[in-house]
Amino acid sequence: MEMGGVTLDPELREGLRRSWRALMAVGIVAILVGCVAIIVPAVASVATAIFIGWILIIAGAFLIAGAFAAQTVGSVLLRLVWAVLTVIVGVYLIVEPDSGTLTLTLVLGLYFLFMGATRIAVAFAARGRQGAGLVGLSGVAGLLIGILILAKFPSSADWAIGLLVGIDLIFAGWTLVSVALVGRDLSRAN
Repeated sequence: MEMGGVTLDPELREGLRRSWRALMAVGIVAILVGCVAIIVPAVASVATAIFIGWILIIAGAFLIAGAFAAQTVGSVLLRLVWAVLTVIVGVYLIVEPDSGTLTLTLVLGLYFLFMGATRIAVAFAARGRQGAGLVGLSGVAGLLIGILILAKFPSSADWAIGLLVGIDLIFAGWTLVSVALVGRDLSRAN
């Protein structure tokens, strides 16, 4: 079947047709949670720090298990050190989420600053090619966000992560709602 010039795999089409209501519900919830994160960014920032802490603890457990697959004692020890540090950072983010939010905000600001500068450099190198302007625009936006976060640091820790997570949740929710609408149209066509 063709939708908007794109041919959908029959299995994908059937999956969308069956699950469009769940996709719509998750999309709406993501949009609502994203709005809450934008309205109360400090709470979202702390929640994000705690969530990342748990991810690091789980990743650290896998790293510990994987360390023993190394071939040499030195590799095992190095991997164990890396794994233990990962778990320690995870525990720190869970126990001290406010301090962890400061650290995450600093890293986030530096990330946007460097990624923005990199994208601008790539856009200049690719000037004249299709899409180079959008890459450059993305770079300028990233650079400005990085400067804004770092210029207001440490007070930016109160809003930066929560605001960006909120915006991302809204975009993700909008994408899910859009996909759900395709699924709804497919279910009505049958």
